[in-house]
Amino acid sequence: MNNASVSAPVSALRARAKRYLRGLTDPIRYRLRLHFQPRQNHIYTQFYRFPTQLAVLMDDVLPRLLAGRTPTADDPLEVAVFACCSGEEAYTLAYMLATRAPGVPLRVRGYDIVPELVEQAKAGSYTREHVYSSPFVTDELVAAMFDQSGDKLSVKSQFTSLASFALGDITDAAYMAGLPRADLVFAQNVLFHLPRPIARRAFENLVGGLRPGGAFFVNGMDTDMRAKLTKQYGLEPVAQRIAEIHEEARVDRGANWASSYWGREPLKKTGDWVRRYCTIYNKKSSA
Repeated sequence: MNNASVSAPVSALRARAKRYLRGLTDPIRYRLRLHFQPRQNHIYTQFYRFPTQLAVLMDDVLPRLLAGRTPTADDPLEVAVFACCSGEEAYTLAYMLATRAPGVPLRVRGYDIVPELVEQAKAGSYTREHVYSSPFVTDELVAAMFDQSGDKLSVKSQFTSLASFALGDITDAAYMAGLPRADLVFAQNVLFHLPRPIARRAFENLVGGLRPGGAFFVNGMDTDMRAKLTKQYGLEPVAQRIAEIHEEARVDRGANWASSYWGREPLKKTGDWVRRYCTIYNKKSSA
């Protein structure tokens, strides 16, 4: 028997042992990161970054919402996007809602704590490279959503007219209480960047800004805290396509997930897994 025929089974055995050990140690490493790694504000977002979540919005959340009330010009469908960065998610929502629910009066408001980003959002103009940085953006989407001039892509006016942007801090209870209540509240990939005690207070502020019967979108939050707080505030998980939405978030956050608090752990259907991994919650109409 030659060395090559011996080394192949040994290498395979070593690889299996390494995967087994990582399966044991990665969850521990990740929990330690959640509790002890300093949280930092990160500026990062994309157009059309969670397509399956958007599909659930259009196919399940929006029909239920519109069955409960009829938006008017004076009382439109209110969408609030917190930590909106330079406008990518807000404009994606304006495009999706306007094209999938034509004729429904709509207003999208974006808020961020960084003045420069708010100004970029107001401009609605991006480089081609930035728009295509999302793995889910297609040529068809770009053609429908943007006007092109050289390397610049500008969101079409019929969508920019639906959106406005302002400075806003989700940790400021008084400021948040003064905002219009929204039918749809988005606070994605932001709460996990806050120290856990502050994230809890921000969560309370965000839920307080949601109309009864509305929906809260909260991808990017410590999963143990999400399970606890959504139950505490009486939010009901929208259970459609949870695993698919989770795996889309892992496209950017799944590699070496145990090394950072913002990593996206593999989904495990154990315990209260629906609340842990769900990213969309309904607020009771009677709340």
